[in-house]
Amino acid sequence: MRPDIVPGGVLPDFALPDHTGTVRKLSELQGRDPLVLTLARGHYCPKEHQQHQELARVFQPKAAVAYTQIATISTDEHHTLQEFRLAVGAQWPFLSDPGRIVQRELDIQEYTDPNTTR
Repeated sequence: MRPDIVPGGVLPDFALPDHTGTVRKLSELQGRDPLVLTLARGHYCPKEHQQHQELARVFQPKAAVAYTQIATISTDEHHTLQEFRLAVGAQWPFLSDPGRIVQRELDIQEYTDPNTTR
């Protein structure tokens, strides 16, 4: 992770197309509320489905009451992104980043297990 990304810090204001094809900035999605941002490998991953189903079922109603926004950045293209969002029952925006710009910009390693070969 980049050294300038710290708790309480400001995340770079990425602009990516959402599930409707509209380009959205993270600051626009967040507004004045806290934002929970999750990065997803994509629709193909069963673990991502399970995680997002739980977020939609359990966390989404609690986040709404707490005036907290949620957004997902996925590697999926537009139509697959729509399918992913609908399949898990999410009401929050899903953003498309097939080039993994955010992952590279934030220096996030996809594989964190030191015994995993790439």
